[in-house]
Amino acid sequence: MPRRRDEAKALFRNAILEAAEHVFAQQGFHGARIQDIAEHARIAVGTVYNHFEQKEDVLRALLEERMEGLIDQLAPLPSEPERFEDKLRARVTRMLQYVEKHRNFYVLALEHGLFVKGSVSAGNALCRPVHHIERFRATLGALVEEGIASGALRPMDPSRVMWFFGGLMRTFALGSLEKGAMDLEAEAPIIVDLFLNGVGARPSP
Repeated sequence: MPRRRDEAKALFRNAILEAAEHVFAQQGFHGARIQDIAEHARIAVGTVYNHFEQKEDVLRALLEERMEGLIDQLAPLPSEPERFEDKLRARVTRMLQYVEKHRNFYVLALEHGLFVKGSVSAGNALCRPVHHIERFRATLGALVEEGIASGALRPMDPSRVMWFFGGLMRTFALGSLEKGAMDLEAEAPIIVDLFLNGVGARPSP
């Protein structure tokens, strides 16, 4: 019986977060109400309050859970190819697939400055998944350092390489979302190519 209760609790919590992801993106955090989230999830308002005391807690839980999922996509897998370029392409593809699946989360994350270090929104009372942000940066940093060690990336300050890579990912993801592109992961090869080779014309052999 306790196991069934835990499973039911997890199902309701997931339904609340899925609904909140949609409602916050459509109405904005300040315009959304707990009643709107409950209505979208097709559950009673009291059920939402059984899991979260206030709207801020729902947003914080949503951002933390989705960040955890994004970190998982960037983390290494045993089945990954050995060559750095192929490995990078595989991870970028997984991340874009995740963003595609959770478009509303990505819009929320950008709105609250979740990917921008030192932003006002990222440090405010609405969203403070600091350890998740640091874990994401650490995972990305490990990937960059692996690229430098393998010779695939130039031996330069890893933090600068991370800034460039992160900015490239944000630009492509946001641009695709704004255009309503339906196949976001198709951008992975061009992102990796631009990251590794730039946009300068290559001399003919």
